[in-house]
Amino acid sequence: MRTGDTKETDTAVLYGYCGREGDSKGEVYKVFREYGIPFEAYDHKPLFSEADCDDVQLNPNAKILKNLFLENKDASRYYLYTLPIDKRADLTALRNQIGETRFSFAKEEALWGKLAIKPGSVSLLNIIGSTHENMTFLIDEEVLNYDLIGLHPNDNSATILFSPRQISTLLNRLNAEFRFV
Repeated sequence: MRTGDTKETDTAVLYGYCGREGDSKGEVYKVFREYGIPFEAYDHKPLFSEADCDDVQLNPNAKILKNLFLENKDASRYYLYTLPIDKRADLTALRNQIGETRFSFAKEEALWGKLAIKPGSVSLLNIIGSTHENMTFLIDEEVLNYDLIGLHPNDNSATILFSPRQISTLLNRLNAEFRFV
């Protein structure tokens, strides 16, 4: 199913291992409409890896992004790092750039506690409907070079496409700490 910013969206959630309970996908679409952010939404089979994306047909002008949920050495600070799906994450360079001494992938309990999301549905859009204190969203600057980007809307059985120029608008309106790296 494909929807846009002017059509009503079927907000039924496909329950499974990944995502949030309730209508979190519909919550993302509602926020995009409320903020006037144009988007395209696609429902598809649940995606768990980069390889799964090869089977999904989206707008060919869109760049799919991947997201890494990280914590610092003493788990006092969390980072959600968003970058192009085909780009290798250089975590050493990233931690040096932002002044951390060490990163590790955050535990599933932290993922649920900070973003109310389960593995497989991590996305920059997890900011919608979550707590984000002691958390910084890091966005690879390369993301701004694309016309459209694709992220899971809190549910790995859907992808939402929108202009990367709207990232700052969205994160500012949700009072999130973020920076382009």
